[in-house]
Amino acid sequence: MPNVLSRGVFNLFFGSKRQAFASLPGPQPGILGTAGDFLGAQPWDVCARYGREYGGVTLIWMGPNPGLVLNDPVLIEQLLDSRRTEFEKGSLRQELTPTTTDQSLFIAPQSGDWAEKRRIDPFVQPWSPDWLAAQVAPMQAAISDFVDGLIASGKTVDLAPVLRRLTCDAFAVAAIGEKLPDSVYEDFMLLAKGADARIQAKLPLKFVSLPKGFEEARERFYRFFDERVSAARRNPKPEANDLMSRTMREVPDFGDKALAVNIALIFYGGAFSSSTALAGAFHQLQKHPDAEARLASEAAAFAGGPPTLERLNEARWAEAVVLESMRVLPPVRVFTRSPVTDVSFAGVTMPAGATIMVSNQYLHRDPQHWPNPDTFEPARWLDGGTARDPIGSGHYFPFGRGPRMCVATDFAMVFLRTAMVTIAARAKAEISSTEPFEEGFFFGVVLPTNVHTKFITRPR
Repeated sequence: MPNVLSRGVFNLFFGSKRQAFASLPGPQPGILGTAGDFLGAQPWDVCARYGREYGGVTLIWMGPNPGLVLNDPVLIEQLLDSRRTEFEKGSLRQELTPTTTDQSLFIAPQSGDWAEKRRIDPFVQPWSPDWLAAQVAPMQAAISDFVDGLIASGKTVDLAPVLRRLTCDAFAVAAIGEKLPDSVYEDFMLLAKGADARIQAKLPLKFVSLPKGFEEARERFYRFFDERVSAARRNPKPEANDLMSRTMREVPDFGDKALAVNIALIFYGGAFSSSTALAGAFHQLQKHPDAEARLASEAAAFAGGPPTLERLNEARWAEAVVLESMRVLPPVRVFTRSPVTDVSFAGVTMPAGATIMVSNQYLHRDPQHWPNPDTFEPARWLDGGTARDPIGSGHYFPFGRGPRMCVATDFAMVFLRTAMVTIAARAKAEISSTEPFEEGFFFGVVLPTNVHTKFITRPR
């Protein structure tokens, strides 16, 4: 908490401004407002602490500018759903555009072309479920190859980056029918580092330099997908069911350039969050051997038959493990919005451009909603658990909420479940790390660090 002098200085200059927000609870502001709370702390931990100390709404001050932290499901629903057109994603568009391009649905403004971009997105077409059902087998094959390589190496690895590479392999076979070459993956990561530097910058973006070789990597990365689309257009394969080929057949007038960019952006949209979800799941399973043994048994049964979506849907424990790991350790824990104009919200008038933060860290462990909230219990998702707390509901939103919830949620869940049963059938992940694991932040996603892991062959 700021000292008496610091609080006095703030009140001297901004006391009258503060009166308009007197109805809201929050920490005492000092010279920096309440921004000092976020220095040296992860933002989701600060948001969760505010939820415990101040309830559903916390008034914050970013210097002299008021803002809010929301832990109230009703207000979060308004922000992200029923009143979403009154709010935008603030500076995120400027932070990500050099990496993801302005064609990204994720950063498209609602006041602009977001609705049109979502309407044509390949993930939400009438034929998308049929395409998705066909991806279990190719993703299983890609994941199996990767895991077998890890087992053969005998090396202890840092789990998060290894699972990120595995995730990109699986995404690539689903998207374009082949794995990413190492050089393309390296370009992908360089572009991500450029975006991350801008997201985490404490300075105006004009003072933030992009990594050396960024422009060249960007040209190479997007050209790779341009070339794949061009080749598929010249020599179509009627039997191919990757997303690129399927889109070409179903929507023949889908522009090649737009399709290539859509496919490329899949990796930025989900590779970091999905790999973090897997890392969290295996980290939890290491601590709960009974849950790990049950997963191994279910995975062995799945491996004994054809890798179909129907059979994957029968692997209920794998789904429960994924859902529970994202409850306890959600990969994306902070969502931000800013009012487009001055807006009446939470009982006060929030000025245009104000920062409104939402974190699922507190609500995913709200003791008033979840029994044993800090305990990893996959069984809570069985016997009606998914109906009680569906993805995108008030106390469970690992992919966000409302119409702007991740457009590839269904794909991510199929990938995560496929990865869990495929890895667990082939290997046991022996993990050595701190408890809880150290958490960094990269590309807007929680990054588990120093989760040292060795993959050991599981007897078959």
